This record gives sequence, structure tokens and C-alpha cells, in this order.
Amino acid sequence: AVVSTQSTGSSGFTGPPSSNGAAINGGSADANSLPGLTPTQNKVFNALKQCSPENQTGLSLRDIQKDLPLSMNEIRSAIDFLSNEGHIFSTVDDEHYKLTDHC
Repeated sequence: AVVSTQSTGSSGFTGPPSSNGAAINGGSADANSLPGLTPTQNKVFNALKQCSPENQTGLSLRDIQKDLPLSMNEIRSAIDFLSNEGHIFSTVDDEHYKLTDHC
């Protein structure tokens, strides 16, 4: 009998099989990239990374749009993904976000 097991990454975390599929679709592997994110998601993540840990409000979607050549739909889509994956959280309203763990 063949037993199927799910492998763990170097961190030991066992995630769903599709959790890292985004990297296959053109994700880059530079020092500022988070594995498993699309280039657009990485751009938004890195923009949020620039927010000071002391800033309780975080960055607004408009601030992110000012800094990145992305449409608001692309930004919202990336924000939704990052939020659902637990990388970011909303602060004062649905327009302001911070990283969950400031790197």
C-alpha cells in the first residue's frame, strides 16, 4: 500500500498543498521577496514593510498606490490575499494595513 504524506518545509510548517503555487507564476527570488507571492503581492508587501513599527495606523491603500505603479484593483487583490494568508492586518479601517510581524 502506498501512503501519501504531505512534506514540510524547512520551517517545519505543514501548509496546504496550494500554499506555494504562486511562486511558480513568476514570483521572483530577490532578497525582498516573500516566497510564494506573485510579483504584485511582493510589491505591496514590501511597501507595507516600509511602514515604521511605531506607526499605529499603518499605510493606507492610497499611500501604497502613490508609491507603486499598480491599479487600485491590483492593490486590493494583493491586500486581500496577504490579509487572508495572515501576513497583514487592517488597523483603523478597511483602508489601512500593517504587517503582522514587522521584519
